[in-house]
Amino acid sequence: MMRLRPMKVGTRVTLMMLLWLTPITLVYFYINVRSAGVFFSEQLKTETRITQRALNAALTPDVEQREWDEVRYIISEMGSENLVAALLDEQGKLRFALSSFPIKPPPLQWITQQVKASGGAEFMSQSHGREWFCRIEALGGAGGQGYLLVGHDWTALHEHRYREITSSPEVLGGFLFFAAIVVPLVSRRYVSRPLAELYLRVSSLSASEHEQGKNDEVSLISEEFRRVDQELASARRRLLEESERKLQLERRLMETDKLATIGTLASGFAHEIGTPLGIIRGQSELLAGRMTDRKLADGLQIILGQIDRISNMVRMLLDLGRRRESVRTPVDVRTIIESTIRLLEREATRRRVKMDADLGAAPLAVNGDPDQLQQVFVNLEINALDAMGVLGGQLHISGAQDQASGKIRLRFADTGPGVPEQLKERIFDPFFTSKDPGKGTGMGLAVSRSIVLDHDGELTVESSSRGACFSVVLPVYRVGELKGTA
Repeated sequence: MMRLRPMKVGTRVTLMMLLWLTPITLVYFYINVRSAGVFFSEQLKTETRITQRALNAALTPDVEQREWDEVRYIISEMGSENLVAALLDEQGKLRFALSSFPIKPPPLQWITQQVKASGGAEFMSQSHGREWFCRIEALGGAGGQGYLLVGHDWTALHEHRYREITSSPEVLGGFLFFAAIVVPLVSRRYVSRPLAELYLRVSSLSASEHEQGKNDEVSLISEEFRRVDQELASARRRLLEESERKLQLERRLMETDKLATIGTLASGFAHEIGTPLGIIRGQSELLAGRMTDRKLADGLQIILGQIDRISNMVRMLLDLGRRRESVRTPVDVRTIIESTIRLLEREATRRRVKMDADLGAAPLAVNGDPDQLQQVFVNLEINALDAMGVLGGQLHISGAQDQASGKIRLRFADTGPGVPEQLKERIFDPFFTSKDPGKGTGMGLAVSRSIVLDHDGELTVESSSRGACFSVVLPVYRVGELKGTA
């Protein structure tokens, strides 16, 4: 089936105007013709009544005196083609009339009823193709002398009304023809052309190509507005994503600058600290080997332990500040997490902590350094064990791949006291720790976050009354990506 082409707005306006104007014009002409006919009819009736009263006053004396010649003269003088008169007797029959009088009087009973009710009997009569308005009233006004009948020819009036009625369709057709010419021109000038300009301006905002001529202007403009709205929404999403990427990049740059500053400071005094520490350690070991006093020997062992702790912190500072050489390879993080759980299983049992993992059946592959990722996961698990303390609890590790974003999200959720809101921004800072003095260096989360950022990922924390939850987000490894070192 062939599809009809949609009408333009100008054509719609024209058709709507014609559909509205046609019945309105018909009603107007009908009312106009009818009111004009009623008006002329009332005028002619008034003229007939006036003429009859004047004629009644003139004929009454002559009829009383039997002056029939004078009666004939008056009737003949006032008579014409359009106006005739006659005298009726008391029985309602013709008493005196010209030979050409065309009207037949109605029954006497009807005449009597009408005269008594309204002072005159009015009726219409047809004769020889002519239509007459007739009026009968008592001669002399009091009766007893008969009746005066006056007839007015209304044939011309009816012919005039007929001509008006027959000419109405022609006038109506001419008016509608004029409207059919003017309305499209006006609608084109004030409707179609502005809409076309608006459509061109709106379509210029749209980057996509589209075809014209398939729909009317309003549909095209509506479609363009929808297309522009979609493009604006898409642009807004792109701007938000770009802003988010810029914010993440700025955060990474700030973190990198912070770590670079720490690395510069660490490398500056690491050598200065290393040499004295080496001498102190050597002398302490020498004294410990020669010491016979048990208490002094234990004190020297404490000194050696603290020296090792200082050395470890310096080494961690150096590792944090400098860019580590990592070996990237496709690896399933499920395997790394399972190995860390086995590594800490005995310690977790000792602390009455239940560790379980829900990593799904599908591989969670990333392109990363297995040793560094293992360091991150171990740090997070040890922090969870420390947070739950002697009361024990549960550490639940879950992992899943987000198909939409192309990321792998790992969650380490414990049942400890959680992280206070005011500490969330500082918890990843170097040397910051919420553990008791002597139980933490404050470097574990800082190093872990540095490793995750180096893997193009993100490490965040969420806290609630049920405990803390650390999230590690890493890009999914896809077949065809380059392997290498970072």
